[in-house]
Amino acid sequence: MDNFIEMTFEEADEQFKFILNSYDIDASFDGLMYETYGDEVEFIKSQPQNRIWMYGDGDDGGTYIWSGWGFVNRIGYFLSEKPVPDNTIIQIMVGEPDLTCDFCGDTLEEETHDCEGIDL
Repeated sequence: MDNFIEMTFEEADEQFKFILNSYDIDASFDGLMYETYGDEVEFIKSQPQNRIWMYGDGDDGGTYIWSGWGFVNRIGYFLSEKPVPDNTIIQIMVGEPDLTCDFCGDTLEEETHDCEGIDL
């Protein structure tokens, strides 16, 4: 089974050293993010799997960076100088989850929610 580790962006960058995007000096994340198309994604795909990171939308409405190659819900990619250890998945929360009520659609900002959309 894989080891699952949560880190901040700063912790991951310090430990694995994200590489600047040489194709676009104005890339997102202070020049570290690679695009999902063209020469940039082809370059990423040619790199060792254990140095690739995917930035994407999570199932909970948040945005995350995960170690490894991914395609679904991707926004961009990162590349690190140092490899992620085998059998390890690292997750970095970039944007807070946007939890909404399944019944009324309100954004949930607290643990309890008085929903007017259903009769209990």
